Amino acid sequence: MSKQSAVTKMEIKLNPDDWHGMLRETVFATTLGNNRYRIENTPFLAKGVSLGDEVAAVRSKRGLVLSEVLKHSGHSTLRILVDESASPAEFQQQWLKLEKLGCTCEDADGDIPLFSVDIPPQVKLQTALKILDEGYDMGIWTYDEGHIGHTLADNDR
Repeated sequence: MSKQSAVTKMEIKLNPDDWHGMLRETVFATTLGNNRYRIENTPFLAKGVSLGDEVAAVRSKRGLVLSEVLKHSGHSTLRILVDESASPAEFQQQWLKLEKLGCTCEDADGDIPLFSVDIPPQVKLQTALKILDEGYDMGIWTYDEGHIGHTLADNDR
């Protein structure tokens, strides 16, 4: 694999005052050259960045640290926290509606039933949000926004 396409880990500094209390999150990024990288997975806790975004990073003792977003990809990132009273079948039934639209999710390792959700640019954001609202109203999950990369024009399609 050439240096231009190497995948590496990158740290994103988080706000420790947020609900999770974490200081950092690690994502995978592809090296694009000239200190530019593309985010290759959906962040769980970071705000303002999504899958496919082009970013810059600085080197620290711990490795690469995201310094700024250079270009957003049009993807949106949300987080789902599954309610402890929801059954796996209820979650799966509601999640399949998002999956059929083209959304993907990653499951956080650990005890918290947390999923990061990628809403690709070709998916109508309002349609995905309506399904997320249904899941919330049914008591299956709560959700919040990590980053909305869709433009207003995307919402009208």
